[in-house]
Amino acid sequence: MEEELRCFICKEFYREPVLLPCGHALCRICAVGLQTHVHETDNTSTVTTDYQEADKASVSSETDSGVVCGSRPNSYAGATAATAYSSAAFSITCPLCNKQVYLDDNGAEGLPPFRVMRTIVERFGGISVTPPAEEACQMCEGERRAAIVRCEQCSVRYCASCRDAWHPTRGPLAQHELRALGTTCNDHGSTPILYCNTCLVPICQSCVAERHSSHETQQLSSAARAHKTELSQTLHQLSEEAKAMTEYIQLVKGSGDKINESCEELEVQIDQACAEITRAIERRRDELIRAARNTRSQAVTNMRSLTSQAAQKLREATALLHFSIEALKESDHAAFLQVGRILSARAQDTTSGLRSSLDAPPAPSALTLDIEPVLRTVKTMNFIECIPPGAPEMAVEACAARGCSCTLAWRAPHAPRAVRGYVLELDDGLGGPFREVYCGRETVCTIDGLHYASLYSARVKAFNGAGEGPYSEVIGLQTSPVAWFTWDARCASAEGGLAIGADGLVARASGWQPRVALADQPLARGLHYWRLRIDEYDGDADPAFGIARADVARDKMLGSDALGWAMYIDGVRSWFVHGGAHGGRAAGGIARGCTVGVLLDLARGTLRFAVDDVPQGDVAFTGLRGALYPAVSLNRGVAVTLQPGLPPPPALLADALADD
Repeated sequence: MEEELRCFICKEFYREPVLLPCGHALCRICAVGLQTHVHETDNTSTVTTDYQEADKASVSSETDSGVVCGSRPNSYAGATAATAYSSAAFSITCPLCNKQVYLDDNGAEGLPPFRVMRTIVERFGGISVTPPAEEACQMCEGERRAAIVRCEQCSVRYCASCRDAWHPTRGPLAQHELRALGTTCNDHGSTPILYCNTCLVPICQSCVAERHSSHETQQLSSAARAHKTELSQTLHQLSEEAKAMTEYIQLVKGSGDKINESCEELEVQIDQACAEITRAIERRRDELIRAARNTRSQAVTNMRSLTSQAAQKLREATALLHFSIEALKESDHAAFLQVGRILSARAQDTTSGLRSSLDAPPAPSALTLDIEPVLRTVKTMNFIECIPPGAPEMAVEACAARGCSCTLAWRAPHAPRAVRGYVLELDDGLGGPFREVYCGRETVCTIDGLHYASLYSARVKAFNGAGEGPYSEVIGLQTSPVAWFTWDARCASAEGGLAIGADGLVARASGWQPRVALADQPLARGLHYWRLRIDEYDGDADPAFGIARADVARDKMLGSDALGWAMYIDGVRSWFVHGGAHGGRAAGGIARGCTVGVLLDLARGTLRFAVDDVPQGDVAFTGLRGALYPAVSLNRGVAVTLQPGLPPPPALLADALADD
């Protein structure tokens, strides 16, 4: 508590503590040292705005602290209650909260005394706080003490010692009235007896008649009990929080021992790991040295073998040389000629084959030891997590599904927190197995290209160097029940005569050759109905409406190949077209302003058509599966407007249900 009893400026126990409107205290002399003069040009724009709020805070702060000086201290310059002070002469900035307070001509000297602080400092600080002059004993000599009573007849304030010495309650002075000093009304000097709940200040009876007659009031003791009860409850909560903080500090201190033990264990592990690496290097060194020695032994063996072979050939050549020399000494010409030609041939063969039959002498080893991979490995040695991370927490409030996409967000695990990344998994929207859709460090992921009218389940797990952690709770996301799509702008072609409107809903053809326009997203699940309003049509065109695969032929009528299913319609009749074959002729055509409806039921795999929401023929196609795009083929000036995401007309839906 000592921190609360020391001035923030001088760091000493408070002497003559005064209360600032923000609720903080300063020594009176420190407050005087902090105040600054306010220039005249600042008065008109400052006093009537921000300081009204400061004044309200000041009144509340004084009341909560048990310090009351009338309805409010005269030193606070502001509006309404202190009309005598139309401008501020001084300002002071609280050193703790940096709130600026504007004061009248009295400056910091006029700030109200903080009696509660003074009492607590005297009680717990073990020092005597000098009271302000208006609260000091008038009979003390030397250091002034706080007065506790005032004689109404003598108009003199006494401390306890001076009262006993100079104003005894016996003899001639026994009839004098000694009034206990405490909080008094600055305006009337009387003791407050009521509390104004409107102004949040204690008031006397005269104040009630003058300025608080219409305000809600209550007995001062009742108000004090209520405030003390409220403060006690708040202090109880603060005590619980302080207890929790104490436990937290103990936990932190206790974790220090665990950290020391963990670090010591880690050092041992490092020593053991490095020792193991050293032993492995030494074993490898021995293996490499043995290999080098074996290479040297093999080279020496080869050298000896070559030397022996060369010495043998040299001996043979030397013997032939000596024998031939002795033959040259033969004086019998006939005898010499008998072997001369033979010796000459042998000498030539020996000369030509003496060196050519020899292998090259062994060369020194050209090998060196490659240590770069080992050095790189040593340099990249680092710590890894020894415990997999905990389960992430799905941020349900940030998860959403819109159209055929969904956004998922999650929070990092509470402990252990070491996370290298996350793996997000999603099922197929039908309760099937999960599959990975994202792996990375982000905690938000948007997934596009989902099926409409599907309930997807998602989960996420975290991983680090020690492995993968548990999954989060599974969250479900429902995609839009109806599909909203537009024409794919890539289908537009100036050369082909097909134009797509800026909003992606209008398609217009100007050429004679049919051109196909596809929607910008496929449909693979659910029940979908859309209409195409005929904006322009002269009766000579060949429009076709339906669905297609992504790689359908774009320069033919829809349905001309096996990748399109369509209804061709003119002014009087219609046909169903697929793979170039026509069938299902039905009476009834279209004109400008009509609508052609398409009902795709992917649950049943059927396709139906309607004109002005009236069924046009029976079921057009069955057995439809996979991703299918809404499509249309236009030519000869036909223009249509796409109307997606509509509820099926009752008549068309009734026919579909009747087929079941």
